[in-house]
Amino acid sequence: MLRQWACLLLLGSISIQAVPFYGDFMPHLTHTLPLHRTMFAPIPLAPLAPLEPLDLEPMHAQASQRVASVWAHGPPGPAPLAPQRPQSHLLPLFSSGSSFDTEFVPLEHQHRPQGRQDVGPAPGPVPPAGGVEQKPFNVDAITTDVNAPNPAIFFQQSFPFFGNEFFNSFGGFGFGNAQEPWWKGPNVCTEKEEGETVATETEADETVDTFGQERDGVSSVVRSPLFGQFQFSVNSCMEKPNKHVCTKIVNQNGKKKTLTLTRQCCHGYGRSRNADFSTPCEKIDIKDVEATASDMGAKQFIESARKAGELSDLLGQGSGKMVTLFLPRDQDFMEYHAAQQQENIVEQANADKTKPLSIYKLHAVLGEVQLEDVPNEQLLQTEVPDQKIRINSYQLPPALGLEPYRYSANCVPIDKHDKLSEQALVHTLNGMLQPLTKNVMDLIRERPDMSIMRTVLEKTNLSAMLEGEKPVTIFVPTDDAFEKLEPHLRRALKEGRGCASNILKNHMLDLTFCSLATVPGAKTTAFNLLGEPLLLNRTQRAENQTEPSAILINNVAKIMEADIMGTNGVLHVIDTILPTETALPMTTLISQKNLTIFKQLLEASGYDDQFDDLNNVTIFAPTDKALQNTEWARLLKEQPEVLNHNLDLLEFLNYHVVKPMIKTCDLSEKSLPTVAGANVRLNLYSTHALFSDVMNRATVNCARLVHFDDESCGSVLHQLDRPLTPPKNNILKVLEANPSYSHFLELVRKANLTQLLSNDSNSYTLLVPKNDVFEEFSESGETLKPAAQTQAELVAMVKTHIVEDVVCCAGIIPTNWPFVRSIESIGGQHLRITRDRRPKIENAGVTKCDVVATNGILHEINDIIVPRPPRAQQRPQLIPPGAGYQPQGDFDAFF
Repeated sequence: MLRQWACLLLLGSISIQAVPFYGDFMPHLTHTLPLHRTMFAPIPLAPLAPLEPLDLEPMHAQASQRVASVWAHGPPGPAPLAPQRPQSHLLPLFSSGSSFDTEFVPLEHQHRPQGRQDVGPAPGPVPPAGGVEQKPFNVDAITTDVNAPNPAIFFQQSFPFFGNEFFNSFGGFGFGNAQEPWWKGPNVCTEKEEGETVATETEADETVDTFGQERDGVSSVVRSPLFGQFQFSVNSCMEKPNKHVCTKIVNQNGKKKTLTLTRQCCHGYGRSRNADFSTPCEKIDIKDVEATASDMGAKQFIESARKAGELSDLLGQGSGKMVTLFLPRDQDFMEYHAAQQQENIVEQANADKTKPLSIYKLHAVLGEVQLEDVPNEQLLQTEVPDQKIRINSYQLPPALGLEPYRYSANCVPIDKHDKLSEQALVHTLNGMLQPLTKNVMDLIRERPDMSIMRTVLEKTNLSAMLEGEKPVTIFVPTDDAFEKLEPHLRRALKEGRGCASNILKNHMLDLTFCSLATVPGAKTTAFNLLGEPLLLNRTQRAENQTEPSAILINNVAKIMEADIMGTNGVLHVIDTILPTETALPMTTLISQKNLTIFKQLLEASGYDDQFDDLNNVTIFAPTDKALQNTEWARLLKEQPEVLNHNLDLLEFLNYHVVKPMIKTCDLSEKSLPTVAGANVRLNLYSTHALFSDVMNRATVNCARLVHFDDESCGSVLHQLDRPLTPPKNNILKVLEANPSYSHFLELVRKANLTQLLSNDSNSYTLLVPKNDVFEEFSESGETLKPAAQTQAELVAMVKTHIVEDVVCCAGIIPTNWPFVRSIESIGGQHLRITRDRRPKIENAGVTKCDVVATNGILHEINDIIVPRPPRAQQRPQLIPPGAGYQPQGDFDAFF
């Protein structure tokens, strides 16, 4: 039935769009598939028959370094079909009488399904390089066509939980041929390793299957379910072009048993990197090292080593051990040789004082080092004491049409790699390896054009990191780059104050990032020590261009000198300092946000340096539009000299600064003390008609936040639509100070509510009709004189105009039925609020908003709000049907 379903699926497919996936492709699939995901794998009928181990493989691999991704410009084109995965099986469940066997079934004893090709006896095993971190197998792109020669390959990649045998079974229906993986074919050597330790208490009775150490250090852990007294386990395997490794860790009865089975092409046999999963190991043509070097374009180095008498030592003849040679290309070696001859002429007098370091042995490493087995940042000991080669690998997306990895040795690009000769394994370089004797900080100290950077690094104690052993990359701006900075930022950096260390960390990576990682036509993202991304873009090379194409960082800085290698990393020289808002002085951030008038007031007052020294503060800065018509803006334009150390201006500026640092996500309705001493009041409102509980608008003394959460060095900047002025009087004194409010003030006094409006312990919103409103009532014949009302009516009327809350105009939005909003006065009246041309409260429009007092705010309104009489609470009477009852309307008639 499954086969018929798959046939229909194949026949019904018309076209499948190519979809490339990059570094973060479905990371949850790196873990071993659970039981229900493997339910379609074939299960043998005889449960005690020898079975092949389950070979599950990670579907993708993440980058080993913190280089996040490399994305090509524009949508990537179709990528080649990824290699086929090994087949999958479920392990048998054992009966109660059987013992649990964790042994791997030898290759020659494994059950061979029908249709498998005959395989001759494999040669003897060749042990792999010990202690080498395994590189995961990548599946970065999936593409196919319904006319592809073997559609089973595509489905095996797209739906790996079906297993190989499921799709190979379509060979009988003409959909593909039964295929076996290469590691079950001829010329494959097998090595088996076992180890046993005592398991900890938490490890007991569990099975852990891992792919080994992948490039990103992630391993897959699976706890097997138990059926009664039986244990279920799964193998996890890792695939490479010439190697297939399965690692199994079983915890049982307090013992931890580790088994590793490695199958690889025997010595003298190999497979091409893009070979299909079923392509067997084939014999390769092995030449001596000189012929191999000549074929790879690196014969000059070998010939020079022979003339210098170091070829025999270089190849370790007589030792019986293989070596690995990193050979520079002929062009690079001849350029180096010519430069060395010129230096020898100049320094001929000192030539015999010290024995020169052997440049040939510097390119030789004992042992057979295959780059695909070398983890990133691995240090290889050369044949020269105290000289090592740092190997780095950088993953590339398949859309670029390049190899999946780029390799470098001490940041020198590796051109061709893993070519086997009779005496050595050969890699070729696009340059010469130089002896490394200084760390990255020492390289900075010896450069005269990096004196400012050296001083800042030492003042911020970041120099210790550049002197350590862990790998590091730093983009070093020259002294000329510091001169381009805004004065406040330059001063803060040179003095090492504030967040100078953050600016430096913006230039540093905790890995070795060589220029090789950047690709023309693509953008590379790396994360610095602040966790912020650096976008590196290598420009396209012109047709007649000979020098390397330029590399830009964040489209701001250009790398002037690349790949200056030290013992613990690399430095690149840049022409511009990389800014980061989280490390800028506050005055610099204010300038960047175009708050020009506020910035000029700071500078005119002479207190701008003090503002830069503030830490853990919140600054509410008015916009230029908010300040342009103020008295301070006039003085700044006409009499700027009177603003120098002006105490009133200092109080005005300090009233916009609050401690501590508060982002909008942490705002709440409360009063906060300012640096000037007086408080500001924070209020939150909702502008959603339906979701009135979602607060998305904030005000400070009723000034609205129009831009917010711009972080500076330990502080945050919010922008306001009006300046803040400290209130001097409470609401009652504001009424008394304005003669236009005398009629309403008279009513307040008659209602005995003066003490309420002078109380600073609560916050109120007072709705004040001006005197002309009362005069209009008098002219129309209506009266609101106290004598014409009872005392209770007078108090109710005044209380209708008082709300025990701060309702700023910014919090009043247009509303319509049924999303009506209201506020409650202290008299118990619910006043509807909305907005047309202006804010409106019941029948009164607000003509002047947000007069701030120490205990609330005051709004001028253009009408008197008359309290509604309380509704009569009548209890409904139920009249039972009976004599004399007549139906009233259709409702009663219906019943």
